[in-house]
Amino acid sequence: MDEWWSEIDDAVVACLSEIGGTSPDEIGRRLGMSEEAAVSILGLLAQQGRVRIARVEAVQGAAHARRAAMSIGGGK
Repeated sequence: MDEWWSEIDDAVVACLSEIGGTSPDEIGRRLGMSEEAAVSILGLLAQQGRVRIARVEAVQGAAHARRAAMSIGGGK
């Protein structure tokens, strides 16, 4: 099982080496996995120091949705 994960990790790193910085969605598309799976693998690779996560973005309306949910639920 460890060999299988190693192959996936290596494929993600190879993809990044080939095309340079890109989105998890593009990595997933190129390697036949979901964006969510690519994000998970990238997080693990970042913890191992094999990749660097350099950019994140807020989803349009995310801050507004969070404030609305907090006011409804009484959250902080």
